[in-house]
Amino acid sequence: MVRRRCQANRSRVEGGVTRVLIVDDQPSFRRQLRALLDRAGLNVVGEAYDIPDAETKTRATRPDLAIVDVMLPEINGVEGTARLKALAPDLRVILVSAYPDRINLLRQAAHDAGAEMFVAKDDLDLAMARSWNNDDASSRRLNNKSPAG
Repeated sequence: MVRRRCQANRSRVEGGVTRVLIVDDQPSFRRQLRALLDRAGLNVVGEAYDIPDAETKTRATRPDLAIVDVMLPEINGVEGTARLKALAPDLRVILVSAYPDRINLLRQAAHDAGAEMFVAKDDLDLAMARSWNNDDASSRRLNNKSPAG
């Protein structure tokens, strides 16, 4: 995992809530990630299917953070990161991949393009599952119910 200091700029808009753009060609993944980010208190300001759409939405919404899939139609996420950073130099980018073996292959390119991190989608899926499980457990505690019901 490529890590730089990944601390999204606190947005001057909306009371300091970090504004996030999700870039992925899979609607189901975008939907799941949006739910996770909403639960974390982040403001998802847009979703994009590909890099040209992400460029348009970056201009329009001025996100603090973009979460970008590596495998996208036409322009991959690594090249797309460089393009988004050219539009918005302060934008923080986290690259994600469903193919963890590619993380090692693309580590330097991701870093050179300006990505803050490179994360396997499985790790995000695990975080999403934990989030859902924690919410279920919290609901049971609030309702004074045991895990069995």
